[in-house]
Order: sequence, then C-alpha cells, then structure tokens
Amino acid sequence: MAQKKHKENILISLVIIVAVVLLSLIFSRMKTALDLENDLLDYRFTVRGPLDISESPIVILAIDDQSDESTPHRWPWPREYFAHVIENLNEAGVKVIGIDVIFQQADINGPESDDRFAEVLRKYDNVVISGKIEAPRGRVDIVTLVEPYEKFKSAWGLVSFDLDADGFYRRYLVGQTFNDSMYSSLAAEILKIYNDLDPTTPVIDFPDHFILGDKTIPKYNSYSTLINYAGPTRTFQLYSFDSVLDDVDFDLLDEFDLDSFDDPGEIELEIPPGLLYSGVLKDKIVLIGYTMQELHDEFPTPFLETRDTEDRLVQALTNGVEIHANALNMILTDNYLYPVPYLWQIVILVLLAIVIYLITRYLSTIFGTTITIIIAIIYFIISFWVFGKWNTILEINPALLVVLFSFVGHNIYHYVLTQNERRMIQGAFSHYVPEKVVKQILENPDSLQLGGEERVVTVMFTDVAGFTSISEKLTPAELVYLLNEYLTEMTEIVLAHDGIIDKYEGDAIMAEFGVPVHYDNHAYMACSAALQMQKKLRYLRQKWEKENKPTLRARIGINTGEVIVGNMGSRTVFDYTVMGDHVNLGSRLEGANKFYGTYIMISEYTYEIVKEDFYARELDLIRVKGKEQPIKVFELIASKRDRLDEKFEKMLVAYNTGLEHYKKREWDDAINSFESCVNLQPNDTPSSEYRSRCIEYKFNSPGPDWDGVPVMTEK
Repeated sequence: MAQKKHKENILISLVIIVAVVLLSLIFSRMKTALDLENDLLDYRFTVRGPLDISESPIVILAIDDQSDESTPHRWPWPREYFAHVIENLNEAGVKVIGIDVIFQQADINGPESDDRFAEVLRKYDNVVISGKIEAPRGRVDIVTLVEPYEKFKSAWGLVSFDLDADGFYRRYLVGQTFNDSMYSSLAAEILKIYNDLDPTTPVIDFPDHFILGDKTIPKYNSYSTLINYAGPTRTFQLYSFDSVLDDVDFDLLDEFDLDSFDDPGEIELEIPPGLLYSGVLKDKIVLIGYTMQELHDEFPTPFLETRDTEDRLVQALTNGVEIHANALNMILTDNYLYPVPYLWQIVILVLLAIVIYLITRYLSTIFGTTITIIIAIIYFIISFWVFGKWNTILEINPALLVVLFSFVGHNIYHYVLTQNERRMIQGAFSHYVPEKVVKQILENPDSLQLGGEERVVTVMFTDVAGFTSISEKLTPAELVYLLNEYLTEMTEIVLAHDGIIDKYEGDAIMAEFGVPVHYDNHAYMACSAALQMQKKLRYLRQKWEKENKPTLRARIGINTGEVIVGNMGSRTVFDYTVMGDHVNLGSRLEGANKFYGTYIMISEYTYEIVKEDFYARELDLIRVKGKEQPIKVFELIASKRDRLDEKFEKMLVAYNTGLEHYKKREWDDAINSFESCVNLQPNDTPSSEYRSRCIEYKFNSPGPDWDGVPVMTEK
C-alpha cells in the first residue's frame, strides 16, 4: 500500500510538472506577458549596448529639415532632385543606392521631372526604389500592393515593417507574399546588387528561415526576422540630402549654395574636399530616406532611449530608413538574433519544473523559497548573458512562470496531501458507495429510509467470457491484478458516462444509468459506454498479449425499462440498487450474447430509444427463461458518428435481406443471403448461425406451429 501511495504521489507530481509547463506556455502567450517579454528584450539591447559598425558600408542620406530649407522647392521636391543626386552618388563611386521613398504617382511638379528621373533610373542599374503592401486601418481583408509609378522601370523592394502589438518595430519582413507571389524587401533588393547576384534571384521563404543567394536569414516567427539593432537613432553615418545635391550644376538658395559636393578642397588652407573627392562614399550603400519631423517617418524601437549631447537619457524614435539600415547591416554581417528552438525551450521549462519539485519535496519551506528565488534570478541573468554573448534569445516569462507555478502548485499539493491523510479514516467508508449517491444522500437525508421509487432507467450487465478457465491458469495474485486492471478501466468508462456501479460479482459488473439523479439520455449514455468499453478492451488485449497475460473478452447486456430504484435491505444494512423484470432481462441479455457470438446485446426497448444514434442489427426474437412474451434483441455495432467499413455495410444489407427470407421460411434465398454475409465477413457468427439454421430447416421443416422464437434455457 505504501509503495502504491508513493507511486501515486510521484504520478501526481509529474502531472503538476506537465500542467505548470503547459500553463506557463499559455500565460506567456497572452498580450500582457508578450508585452513584458518584448520590454525585457528591449532592455537586453540596452544592457548590451550599441554594436561596432565602423566597418559598415551603409551610409544614410537624410531628407531632413536642413535640405528642405536649402532647396528652391519645399517638400515634396521635384523628382529631378533625386535624379541629380543619383548621378552625383554614382560619380562618387557608390555601389548601391536605396531610396526609401514611394514614388506612387506622377510628379506634381510636371512630367518633365518624372521623365528626367526615369531617364536616370534607366541609365544606372544600381538604384533600388520602394513599394509597399498596405491594408487600410481596421480592414485587413483589403490588402493592396503599391508599386512604383509606371514610368520608373527599376529594381524595387517593399518598405513595409512588422509592427508588434505594443507599437514597437522589432522585426523585418525580408520577403512578403501577395497573391501567391513573393516580393523582396528593400534590404533584400539592395543586397542582390551589393553582392552581385542575378537581379532575378528570389527570396525563398521556408518555415523557419529565408534564403537569399548564399544568405540564410533566420526567422523569429513564421514570417519575419528579428532585427539585431546596431544602436539608437543616428548610429549610422548620416549626411543631409542637400550635401550631395549642392554642386556647381545645382543652385541651392543663396545662403546655402556652397557647391560643396564637388569642391576639391584646399590642403594648404585645410579646407576638406567635398563628398565627391573625399572617397567616403566609394563602394558604399547609400540609403535615402526621411528624417524630417513633419513627415513622421519615425518609430519606437528597442533603442528607444538614448543619451543627448549632455549625456542625459532621453527618448528618441528611429527613422524608417534607419530601420532598413539596421536590417541590411545585420544581413550583410550575418549577425542574427537566434531564438532558442521551441523543443529546447520545453526541455528547459521541464528541467526547471523538476528542480522546483525537488526543492519543495526535500527542503524546508523557508530554505526552499530562498533557493527558488535565487534560481529565478540566475535564470534572469543568464538570459541577458547569452543575448550579449551569442545573440541568443532565451525567453524569460515562461521560465519565471514555471518557477512560480511549480513552487505554488507543489506546495498546494503537499498541503492537500496532508489534509487528505488526516481525513482518510473519516472518509474511508465513502468509497463503498457511489459518489453521486453520497451527494444525493447529503442533499436529502430522508433518502436513507428503506424503500424505493418507480423510474425508467437503463441497466447494464457485463461478464468476462470463459473467466473460470482463465483464472485456473493464474496465481491468486496475478488473477487479482488482472481483474483489478480490467474492472478499473471498465468502471472509469461507466462513471465517465454518468453511470453508477451497483455491484461487482467477481468479474461481473452491474451498472445503472439515469440514477440516482435522473437524466433523459441514459439509454444513449449506456450504449456509448458499452462501445467505449469494448474499444478499451481491444487496446487492453494488445497490451496483455505483449505482457504474456491472458486476454479477456467481455459480453454486455443492456435494457431500458421501469424498475424500482432505492435503498434495499434491512434498517441497519442496506444497498442502493435497482430491482424488477427489466433488471432481470438485462442480465439475461448479457448471457444471450454467447449464442450469437456477439459482445453487446440490447433489448428492443433500448433500441427504440437509440436507433437514430447508433448502428444496430436485429439478432432474433428470443423468449428468455421464465417469460412467455418474446423479446426482440439487437446487436449494438457502432455510433452513427463513426464510419462503417464498406464491406461491413454490404454485409449488413445482405444480413437484413436474409433475415426477412428466414422469417418467411424462404430457406434457399435465406441461405444465399447469409452465404454472402459469410463471404464478406467470414467471422460474423450471427450470419453463420442463421445459415446453419436455414440448412437444417430446409431438410427438417420446423413445422406449421414454428414462430421463429428460440427459448433461452440459460442465463
């Protein structure tokens, strides 16, 4: 008993471990927990600090307030401005130019400006312009692809971002699918040119990563990549748009027009050369994008907080072009962030749960609480360390929730276990009475009086076929173990279907449905339970065969009718049970199975109630011992929610046809029908039985008084 109790405690502890892991995973996916996890991820960026990007080829050309003030036109500028800048950048030796501006429609400044821009785009094949996939706010069912203006034939990429639920931009869409086609991002298109890839090289989308040329870009979720931000805003080298626009061929406003771009400089006068001759743009990737405040192209990122010139911590949003720069820098350097694989996350959570279980089991409450808190702190520190050391994201919330839930769950279980041990003797006798009966007695103490009431219920009788011969092959201990395993499984199915166990008689079970608390579908529940019991027995037989144990087969009889239900016995000792003719009929049906080779037999009374829900076939009209009126009986086959085997369905049709011929004494036709049944289902005992009967009656007529009803002489 002690060993069994110990095993039960271990099993319940394992259930608690599994439950807390599942609960932690569920709670960690709720919005509040996800927001907290994102905040902790952002804090890891802050603790790690900016990356060294001194060798990065990425330069940002900002469409800023200074440029808007210095140019003859205010924003939006004529597109010939961009054409002029592209020519100057190429003259300075730039490798790739990416423009984070969507030229969706014709230039409001006139078609000549568009023509000039289009001419330059045709001239240079190192320019990538922008498009996007957008959906109106609140209408995700209306998604449109916004492509560049039709005049501009150039490489282009998507500039859409993946927004987290808390409004932060942490993930990058390397490729997006629209109408079953994959479109590359701005960064991906720039990378193709920079790495001299074929312009038609596609972004290939796999479940856990993207492929672009020789680059394998890991995903953070099913469709986007987590950006390894190099730092806060202004991390990358940035120049104003007008610093490239301002040359001898373009006039800024008088106070700004210095012709600085193509100024060769004067070494003697310590005047540095302009961008054309300085070499700072040679072989660079130049990203052109907005930094003008009025355009609001700025977003919160993990580096939301930065330090100003006076070393004060302030909030600073990151411009969209800088987000592209961070994503592109990450891909160029293969410096990705890697989430811990989901399977390993589960392993870590399970190990944490086991550790907390051992702590609560073997340590005192105070000492165990202290160690648990230390473990949580150590995990927290490790998650920051592996992020900074190996770019690995170890989720914090699920682990801390596992620690919390495990500690609370195991302590509650230990408390309940202690209380149960104190009440064990007090509640011992309640195990002899069904729980529902106990509840009814507690609600209505008067029901303890002797006597009963008439009620329509469904009774079930089960018995193991050939149990006597099976028991002779086993030792008493083996027999008890086998029988208890069988009875336990069958009992749980009965109880799960709202039945109660009336009594056990060795290997036999008597159960009722619809008592003590009445419910209308008791016949349905009894039939469902019977089918489930046979299904469970098939599984148990496979298990027993592997264990070299005898295999059990049980016959079940079910009947529905009016019985007397209540407490029967003496004033001091009584039993809650049912009595009546319908109870006896149910018992007879269980035994009648053996004559037809069936395992579930139901009466016509039960059949009339459940015939719309279950497949059943008529077996016979039988006259049980002690009764004059014949009873039609049926074999319960399956629920109508299940699909029958095609051959079995054909056999049932032939069987019913044969039965009609049998009742009409058309022996030859009946023999042919039952012969077809046997051919379709060689092991179908009812068909074989009827075939034998028909052959016998064909040569030995049963006589004119034959009513087709055999008399059952055994229970």
